[in-house]
Amino acid sequence: MKAPKYLAAIAVLSVQASVHAQTAPVLQPIKPWVVHFDDTECYAERTYGTSADPVILGFRPSPDGDTYELLVAHRQKTGRYAKQLKGSVDFGQRTIKAWLLRYGVKGFEHTVDKYRIDKSEMAAAATAPTVLFRNEARADERFSLFAMPEVLKTLDQCNDDLRHFWNMTPSEQNRIAKPAVGDVRRYFNAGDYPDAAMDRDQEGEARFLVFVNEKGEVAACHVLKASGSAALDGMGCQVIRERARFKPAYDAQGKAVRSSVVTPPVVWRIEG
Repeated sequence: MKAPKYLAAIAVLSVQASVHAQTAPVLQPIKPWVVHFDDTECYAERTYGTSADPVILGFRPSPDGDTYELLVAHRQKTGRYAKQLKGSVDFGQRTIKAWLLRYGVKGFEHTVDKYRIDKSEMAAAATAPTVLFRNEARADERFSLFAMPEVLKTLDQCNDDLRHFWNMTPSEQNRIAKPAVGDVRRYFNAGDYPDAAMDRDQEGEARFLVFVNEKGEVAACHVLKASGSAALDGMGCQVIRERARFKPAYDAQGKAVRSSVVTPPVVWRIEG
Protein backbone atom coordinates (compact mmCIF):
# COMPACT_ATOMS: atom_id res chain seq x y z
CA MET A 1 0.00 0.00 0.00
CA LYS A 2 1.04 3.60 -0.53
CA ALA A 3 2.32 6.11 2.01
CA PRO A 4 -0.12 8.68 3.44
CA LYS A 5 -1.19 11.35 1.00
CA TYR A 6 -1.29 14.93 2.17
CA LEU A 7 -3.94 17.11 0.59
CA ALA A 8 -3.15 20.80 0.63
CA ALA A 9 -5.77 22.87 2.38
CA ILE A 10 -7.56 25.31 0.13
CA ALA A 11 -8.04 28.88 1.25
CA VAL A 12 -10.37 29.17 4.22
CA LEU A 13 -13.66 30.61 3.02
CA SER A 14 -16.07 32.38 5.31
CA VAL A 15 -19.35 30.58 5.93
CA GLN A 16 -22.32 32.91 6.04
CA ALA A 17 -24.81 32.42 8.86
CA SER A 18 -27.57 32.16 6.26
CA VAL A 19 -26.16 28.87 4.99
CA HIS A 20 -26.70 27.07 8.28
CA ALA A 21 -28.31 28.04 11.50
CA GLN A 22 -25.20 28.16 13.65
CA THR A 23 -25.84 26.11 16.76
CA ALA A 24 -22.13 25.72 17.49
CA PRO A 25 -19.00 27.68 16.61
CA VAL A 26 -17.27 26.43 13.47
CA LEU A 27 -13.97 24.71 14.23
CA GLN A 28 -11.30 25.60 11.67
CA PRO A 29 -8.48 23.28 10.56
CA ILE A 30 -4.91 23.81 11.71
CA LYS A 31 -3.41 21.07 9.48
CA PRO A 32 -4.10 19.77 5.95
CA TRP A 33 -6.02 16.59 5.22
CA VAL A 34 -4.00 13.37 5.43
CA VAL A 35 -5.27 10.25 3.65
CA HIS A 36 -3.69 7.04 4.94
CA PHE A 37 -3.19 4.15 2.52
CA ASP A 38 -2.84 1.30 5.04
CA ASP A 39 -2.74 -2.45 4.41
CA THR A 40 -6.09 -3.03 6.12
CA GLU A 41 -8.05 0.23 5.84
CA CYS A 42 -8.26 3.64 4.23
CA TYR A 43 -8.97 6.74 6.22
CA ALA A 44 -8.68 10.50 6.06
CA GLU A 45 -8.04 12.77 9.02
CA ARG A 46 -7.58 16.42 9.77
CA THR A 47 -6.71 18.32 12.93
CA TYR A 48 -8.87 21.23 14.09
CA GLY A 49 -8.97 23.63 17.02
CA THR A 50 -5.62 24.64 18.49
CA SER A 51 -2.30 22.92 19.13
CA ALA A 52 -3.08 23.07 22.86
CA ASP A 53 -6.57 21.62 22.43
CA PRO A 54 -6.68 19.68 19.13
CA VAL A 55 -9.72 17.85 17.79
CA ILE A 56 -9.28 15.27 15.03
CA LEU A 57 -11.98 14.64 12.42
CA GLY A 58 -11.73 11.42 10.46
CA PHE A 59 -13.56 9.59 7.66
CA ARG A 60 -13.12 5.85 7.12
CA PRO A 61 -15.04 4.05 4.34
CA SER A 62 -15.75 0.33 4.44
CA PRO A 63 -13.67 -1.50 1.77
CA ASP A 64 -16.76 -1.88 -0.43
CA GLY A 65 -17.56 1.81 0.01
CA ASP A 66 -21.14 1.19 1.15
CA THR A 67 -20.77 2.74 4.61
CA TYR A 68 -18.57 5.35 6.26
CA GLU A 69 -17.34 5.69 9.80
CA LEU A 70 -17.06 9.31 10.95
CA LEU A 71 -14.69 9.77 13.87
CA VAL A 72 -14.20 12.71 16.23
CA ALA A 73 -11.23 12.39 18.61
CA HIS A 74 -10.50 14.59 21.63
CA ARG A 75 -7.35 14.60 23.71
CA GLN A 76 -8.82 13.14 26.89
CA LYS A 77 -9.03 9.80 28.61
CA THR A 78 -12.19 7.75 28.76
CA GLY A 79 -13.37 4.86 30.89
CA ARG A 80 -12.31 1.28 30.45
CA TYR A 81 -15.47 0.27 28.61
CA ALA A 82 -16.97 1.68 25.43
CA LYS A 83 -20.20 3.64 25.70
CA GLN A 84 -23.05 3.78 23.20
CA LEU A 85 -24.79 7.13 22.78
CA LYS A 86 -27.56 8.61 20.69
CA GLY A 87 -26.22 11.05 18.14
CA SER A 88 -26.62 12.63 14.74
CA VAL A 89 -24.63 13.94 11.79
CA ASP A 90 -25.74 16.92 9.69
CA PHE A 91 -24.10 18.15 6.48
CA GLY A 92 -26.70 20.93 6.19
CA GLN A 93 -29.32 19.05 4.15
CA ARG A 94 -30.95 16.93 6.84
CA THR A 95 -30.21 15.43 10.23
CA ILE A 96 -28.90 11.86 10.01
CA LYS A 97 -29.60 9.94 13.19
CA ALA A 98 -26.73 7.65 14.12
CA TRP A 99 -25.79 5.71 17.22
CA LEU A 100 -22.20 6.38 18.14
CA LEU A 101 -19.62 4.39 20.06
CA ARG A 102 -17.33 6.30 22.44
CA TYR A 103 -14.10 4.54 23.32
CA GLY A 104 -10.47 5.05 24.16
CA VAL A 105 -7.55 3.79 22.08
CA LYS A 106 -4.72 2.02 23.89
CA GLY A 107 -1.50 3.99 23.57
CA PHE A 108 -3.39 6.95 22.10
CA GLU A 109 -4.53 9.41 24.78
CA HIS A 110 -7.73 10.32 23.00
CA THR A 111 -11.42 9.61 23.34
CA VAL A 112 -13.03 8.71 20.01
CA ASP A 113 -16.68 9.14 19.02
CA LYS A 114 -17.46 6.86 16.06
CA TYR A 115 -20.59 7.39 13.97
CA ARG A 116 -21.68 5.23 11.00
CA ILE A 117 -23.66 6.43 7.97
CA ASP A 118 -24.23 4.98 4.50
CA LYS A 119 -22.63 6.17 1.27
CA SER A 120 -25.75 7.98 0.05
CA GLU A 121 -25.73 10.04 3.25
CA MET A 122 -21.99 10.63 2.98
CA ALA A 123 -22.41 11.98 -0.56
CA ALA A 124 -23.63 15.27 0.93
CA ALA A 125 -20.12 15.86 2.31
CA ALA A 126 -18.81 16.62 -1.19
CA THR A 127 -20.52 20.02 -1.30
CA ALA A 128 -21.19 20.75 2.37
CA PRO A 129 -19.35 23.75 3.89
CA THR A 130 -19.59 22.24 7.39
CA VAL A 131 -20.58 19.10 9.28
CA LEU A 132 -22.36 19.18 12.63
CA PHE A 133 -22.11 16.38 15.21
CA ARG A 134 -24.55 16.05 18.09
CA ASN A 135 -24.72 13.51 20.88
CA GLU A 136 -26.24 13.25 24.33
CA ALA A 137 -22.97 13.57 26.24
CA ARG A 138 -21.06 16.40 24.54
CA ALA A 139 -21.79 19.90 23.31
CA ASP A 140 -22.52 20.31 19.60
CA GLU A 141 -19.43 20.39 17.38
CA ARG A 142 -19.32 21.87 13.89
CA PHE A 143 -16.32 21.42 11.60
CA SER A 144 -15.45 23.44 8.53
CA LEU A 145 -15.06 21.23 5.44
CA PHE A 146 -12.72 22.01 2.55
CA ALA A 147 -11.40 19.99 -0.41
CA MET A 148 -13.91 17.20 0.28
CA PRO A 149 -14.32 16.12 -3.37
CA GLU A 150 -10.58 15.45 -3.52
CA VAL A 151 -10.63 13.67 -0.14
CA LEU A 152 -13.49 11.37 -1.18
CA LYS A 153 -11.86 10.68 -4.55
CA THR A 154 -8.56 9.77 -2.86
CA LEU A 155 -10.37 7.46 -0.42
CA ASP A 156 -11.99 5.71 -3.41
CA GLN A 157 -8.56 5.25 -4.99
CA CYS A 158 -7.21 3.87 -1.73
CA ASN A 159 -10.11 1.43 -1.45
CA ASP A 160 -9.42 0.24 -5.00
CA ASP A 161 -5.81 -0.49 -3.98
CA LEU A 162 -7.04 -2.20 -0.81
CA ARG A 163 -9.34 -4.53 -2.74
CA HIS A 164 -6.49 -5.52 -5.04
CA PHE A 165 -4.15 -6.08 -2.10
CA TRP A 166 -6.63 -8.53 -0.52
CA ASN A 167 -7.50 -10.25 -3.83
CA MET A 168 -11.10 -9.07 -3.74
CA THR A 169 -11.64 -8.20 -7.41
CA PRO A 170 -13.35 -10.84 -9.61
CA SER A 171 -10.20 -11.61 -11.62
CA GLU A 172 -8.13 -12.06 -8.47
CA GLN A 173 -10.78 -14.19 -6.81
CA ASN A 174 -10.76 -16.47 -9.85
CA ARG A 175 -7.08 -17.17 -9.20
CA ILE A 176 -7.85 -18.47 -5.71
CA ALA A 177 -8.20 -22.25 -5.95
CA LYS A 178 -9.24 -22.78 -2.32
CA PRO A 179 -10.92 -19.95 -0.41
CA ALA A 180 -10.26 -19.33 3.25
CA VAL A 181 -12.35 -21.54 5.52
CA GLY A 182 -13.82 -20.68 8.91
CA ASP A 183 -17.07 -19.74 10.62
CA VAL A 184 -16.71 -16.83 13.01
CA ARG A 185 -20.01 -17.55 14.76
CA ARG A 186 -18.52 -20.36 16.84
CA TYR A 187 -16.22 -17.88 18.58
CA PHE A 188 -19.08 -15.95 20.17
CA ASN A 189 -20.65 -16.72 23.54
CA ALA A 190 -23.40 -15.27 25.72
CA GLY A 191 -20.90 -13.30 27.80
CA ASP A 192 -20.01 -11.20 24.75
CA TYR A 193 -23.34 -9.35 24.76
CA PRO A 194 -22.32 -5.75 25.50
CA ASP A 195 -23.98 -4.08 28.47
CA ALA A 196 -24.50 -0.93 26.41
CA ALA A 197 -26.80 -2.88 24.08
CA MET A 198 -28.36 -5.03 26.81
CA ASP A 199 -29.37 -1.95 28.81
CA ARG A 200 -31.28 -0.61 25.79
CA ASP A 201 -32.78 -4.02 24.83
CA GLN A 202 -31.02 -3.81 21.48
CA GLU A 203 -30.94 -6.84 19.20
CA GLY A 204 -29.78 -7.17 15.63
CA GLU A 205 -28.03 -9.01 12.86
CA ALA A 206 -24.70 -8.03 11.34
CA ARG A 207 -22.32 -9.28 8.68
CA PHE A 208 -18.62 -8.54 8.56
CA LEU A 209 -15.83 -8.44 5.99
CA VAL A 210 -12.73 -10.14 7.36
CA PHE A 211 -9.24 -9.85 5.90
CA VAL A 212 -7.38 -13.16 6.34
CA ASN A 213 -3.62 -13.27 5.87
CA GLU A 214 -1.46 -16.13 4.59
CA LYS A 215 -1.30 -17.66 8.08
CA GLY A 216 -5.06 -17.75 8.52
CA GLU A 217 -4.96 -14.86 10.99
CA VAL A 218 -7.49 -12.05 11.04
CA ALA A 219 -5.74 -8.93 9.80
CA ALA A 220 -8.83 -6.70 9.96
CA CYS A 221 -12.58 -6.70 10.45
CA HIS A 222 -15.02 -4.31 8.80
CA VAL A 223 -18.78 -3.98 9.26
CA LEU A 224 -20.59 -4.74 6.00
CA LYS A 225 -24.18 -4.94 7.23
CA ALA A 226 -24.73 -3.01 10.43
CA SER A 227 -27.02 -4.36 13.13
CA GLY A 228 -28.47 -0.98 14.05
CA SER A 229 -26.52 -0.95 17.31
CA ALA A 230 -23.03 0.56 17.45
CA ALA A 231 -22.26 -1.51 20.55
CA LEU A 232 -23.18 -4.81 18.87
CA ASP A 233 -21.20 -4.00 15.73
CA GLY A 234 -18.17 -2.94 17.75
CA MET A 235 -18.24 -6.08 19.88
CA GLY A 236 -18.71 -8.24 16.79
CA CYS A 237 -15.49 -7.04 15.22
CA GLN A 238 -13.67 -7.20 18.56
CA VAL A 239 -14.53 -10.88 19.01
CA ILE A 240 -13.57 -11.69 15.42
CA ARG A 241 -10.23 -9.88 15.64
CA GLU A 242 -9.28 -11.42 18.97
CA ARG A 243 -10.51 -15.01 18.58
CA ALA A 244 -11.28 -16.04 15.01
CA ARG A 245 -8.92 -18.26 13.04
CA PHE A 246 -9.17 -19.53 9.47
CA LYS A 247 -7.58 -21.96 7.12
CA PRO A 248 -5.97 -19.55 4.65
CA ALA A 249 -6.80 -19.34 0.98
CA TYR A 250 -4.52 -21.06 -1.57
CA ASP A 251 -3.78 -20.36 -5.21
CA ALA A 252 -3.54 -23.02 -7.95
CA GLN A 253 0.13 -23.66 -7.07
CA GLY A 254 -0.76 -24.47 -3.46
CA LYS A 255 0.64 -21.22 -2.11
CA ALA A 256 -1.20 -19.49 0.75
CA VAL A 257 -2.47 -16.06 -0.28
CA ARG A 258 -4.25 -13.08 1.25
CA SER A 259 -8.02 -13.11 0.92
CA SER A 260 -11.27 -11.72 2.29
CA VAL A 261 -14.22 -13.50 3.86
CA VAL A 262 -17.79 -12.23 4.16
CA THR A 263 -19.20 -13.78 7.30
CA PRO A 264 -22.61 -15.38 7.61
CA PRO A 265 -25.05 -13.33 9.70
CA VAL A 266 -24.03 -12.84 13.32
CA VAL A 267 -27.33 -12.64 15.21
CA TRP A 268 -27.66 -10.94 18.58
CA ARG A 269 -30.74 -11.90 20.61
CA ILE A 270 -31.61 -11.33 24.26
CA GLU A 271 -32.96 -14.55 25.73
CA GLY A 272 -35.71 -14.67 28.36
